[in-house]
Amino acid sequence: MRQTLPAWTYHSPAFFEAERRAIFQTTWQLACHVSDLPEAGCFVRFRLLGQEAVLVRGEDGEIRAFHNVCRHRASRLVIAGQGNCGHTLRCPYHGWTYDLRGRLRLVPGEAGFEGLDKGAIGLVPLDVELLLGFVFLRFGGDGPPVAELFAPYLDALSLYRTREMVPLGGESQRELAVNWKVAVDNNIEAYHVPVGHPGLQRLFGANYTLEVAPHGLSRGGGPLTQGQDSPAWSERMYRRLMPRPDHLPPERAWGWYYYAAFPSLAFDVYPDQIDFFQILPLAVDRTLLRSRAYALPDASRQMRAARYLNERINRLVGAEDIDLVEGVQSGLGSRAYERGLLGSEEIRVFQFHEEIRARIPAARQEREPAAC
Repeated sequence: MRQTLPAWTYHSPAFFEAERRAIFQTTWQLACHVSDLPEAGCFVRFRLLGQEAVLVRGEDGEIRAFHNVCRHRASRLVIAGQGNCGHTLRCPYHGWTYDLRGRLRLVPGEAGFEGLDKGAIGLVPLDVELLLGFVFLRFGGDGPPVAELFAPYLDALSLYRTREMVPLGGESQRELAVNWKVAVDNNIEAYHVPVGHPGLQRLFGANYTLEVAPHGLSRGGGPLTQGQDSPAWSERMYRRLMPRPDHLPPERAWGWYYYAAFPSLAFDVYPDQIDFFQILPLAVDRTLLRSRAYALPDASRQMRAARYLNERINRLVGAEDIDLVEGVQSGLGSRAYERGLLGSEEIRVFQFHEEIRARIPAARQEREPAAC
C-alpha cells in the first residue's frame, strides 16, 4: 500500500530547513517569460527562501541571471519586481555600477580602494535556461538541464506556441497559511475533483487521465466532454464559445491539460491560454501561490469571451481548493493523524513524496529524528 509522507514533515522547522537546502536551493525555478524581458535593460527580480536573483536582458539580446547582491557591502541591486535599468545595474547604496553582463564598471571614490581589481569583482552569476519561452534559474546544484527534465512532454507543449505568447494581465500572488507540500499535494491529484470541484467534474466527465514521467514530471487532464448541458452558466457558455485554434490537433483544441514539475511548478494548458502556477514556500506554515496567464495575440470577441469564461471557472476552482488545503493543514496537526494512504488516482502525489524521500531520507521515518 502506498503511503504519504508522515505528518511531522509538514510542520517541522528542521525538516523545512532541510527542504530549503536539498530541494529549493538545487532545483530549477521558473522566474518569468521572455515577454517580461522584451529589450536590453529589462529586468525581473526573483526571490526564494532568503536568496534573490535579478534576471536582465543584455545589449546582445542574451538573458542572464545574477545574485541580486552588490559585491561591495551586500546591498540589493534592484528593489522593484520588474523594470528597465537602462545600460547598467547601479547599487542604490553606494553607487557601484555593473554592466548588463555583470561586470563592475564604476566604483565611486575608486582611488580609496587600494589594489582594487574591478575585473575580478563582477556580479555572481546563476544558471539560467530558456524553455518554450519561459526563463528558468537555479541557485545551485548540478542536475539535468531544463529541456531534459521536460523532454517527455516537449512535443506536446510545443504545439501551443508558448514562445510567441504575451501576458494576459498581471501576475497573481496569494499567501496561504499552509505548508507548501499541502498545496502541491492538492494541485497534482484529481481524486478530489468529483467531491471538491463539481464544475470540473462536469467538464471532464470520465475523460480525465494521468501519468508520471522521470525526474518528478507528471501530467493530468484530457478532452472536455461535449454536447452536455450544465447548470453553471460559465461552463455552458465556455463549451459554446471556445474557439478551436488551427495550430492544435482536435484532442488539444478541446482539452485541458495540467503538467507538474518537481518541486512545485505546474503549467495549466488550455486551448485559449496557458498559465504557470508556482507554489513557493515562505515558512514551514506559510506559502506563496504565484501564477500568470499567457496567450497568443487574439483580440476577437469569441476568444476574449472564452478567456473570460475560463477565468471565471478556474477562479471558483481556486476558491474551492483554498478551503480544502486549509482543512488539510489543520488536520496534519492532529494527534489522530500520522500518515495517510494513496490510491491509484493519487499516483502523482506518490511520485512527489518519493522525490522528497530520495532527497531527504529522514522523510522515511515515522517520527521526527533529532536531526534532518
